Amino acid sequence: MSSDQTPHIKPLNGTNYSTWSEEMKALLHSKGLWRLVSGTEAHPTAAGDDQDKWDAKADKAAGEIMLALEADQRVHIRTVQDDPVAAWNALATLYVQQRPGARFAAYDEFFSIRK
Repeated sequence: MSSDQTPHIKPLNGTNYSTWSEEMKALLHSKGLWRLVSGTEAHPTAAGDDQDKWDAKADKAAGEIMLALEADQRVHIRTVQDDPVAAWNALATLYVQQRPGARFAAYDEFFSIRK
């Protein structure tokens, strides 16, 4: 694979968020965009070169996220598609269980399935 080729990531389809988010995070890290998407690299307040560079990185990150979604998943970020932080957070809110014990409940449910 050449250095300017993007690794293949299976697009988010509604059932693969866990894998998709790990792979997207790695991709965004490799492109120097993760700190922006995670919110740790704040938008510069003063106009100038730093702000222009941040805006260009935000555009790249937003594009990477949008292109890594199946068409039917894009509706979830359509209103924030130009804001990679908001887009990432919207998807996390939609797909990540925030309740304590949710994983254990799913685990128990999985092993209680009988034929």
